[in-house]
Amino acid sequence: MLTPEQKQQFDDQGYLVIDPQIDTAVIDGVVERIGNGLLLGDGPDQQRIADAWRRDAGARQIAKAPAVLAILEELYGRKPLPFQTLNFRVGTQQKEHSDTVHFNAAPAGYMCGVWVALEDIDENNGAVIYYPGSHKLREWNMADVFAEPDLGARRPKPLYPPLSPKALRHRLKGLGPLLDTTAEYTLYEEFIQRQLPKMGIPPALATIRKGQAFVWAANLLHGGSRRNDLSRTRHSQVSHYYFEGCKYHRPLLNSDGKTRYFKPDWVV
Repeated sequence: MLTPEQKQQFDDQGYLVIDPQIDTAVIDGVVERIGNGLLLGDGPDQQRIADAWRRDAGARQIAKAPAVLAILEELYGRKPLPFQTLNFRVGTQQKEHSDTVHFNAAPAGYMCGVWVALEDIDENNGAVIYYPGSHKLREWNMADVFAEPDLGARRPKPLYPPLSPKALRHRLKGLGPLLDTTAEYTLYEEFIQRQLPKMGIPPALATIRKGQAFVWAANLLHGGSRRNDLSRTRHSQVSHYYFEGCKYHRPLLNSDGKTRYFKPDWVV
């Protein structure tokens, strides 16, 4: 399905634009029901809907599109397993990050994202901004963040004493200490902003047409570009994938340095 040139590009640059072969009626239905209907939006402005696949067959179809699954298996040599969907009505303008801080695997690298354009996306309505080739940089984690003296000094303390009943119950569930992950992630974003000028990699915009998809490797630095036209929407769906035969963990939830594996809720 993929040409040798496409495989080489993904290996060298960490991204690929593909045709996910999703029916237009499915796309338009998701826009109408989720993008315009804003099913139980989980963001403060209700512009992002997490895991709509649980309630909407169209979102589930996009995440499990046969062409997408076949392409990912070609790229990674393992069966892809979708585990999360995010639907957007407008661009996020989110600061640059690597998905490896949120979702990671052992062996490393077996995670990726696929962003499907549910309408035309250009430089004015908040296209994804990304740094080609940045996936080859080492994975920056919270230990790197806290190693910066000023960021480490601002590291939030656990929400509860380590031997308190709440903290102990949390650990019994296999989770890390009860931490303010929102505050920790803000420090991570500051750290990444410091790295961008040091990389020597110019950013690019994923300007893709309705029905196209942008595939990126887990460690590719990316974010949401500026919304130059605030009157426009940017209907899109991101699906995240792990791969078969791996162990899965969430580094941001385990910023004490211990790796605690978990079982994802697979898209079924």
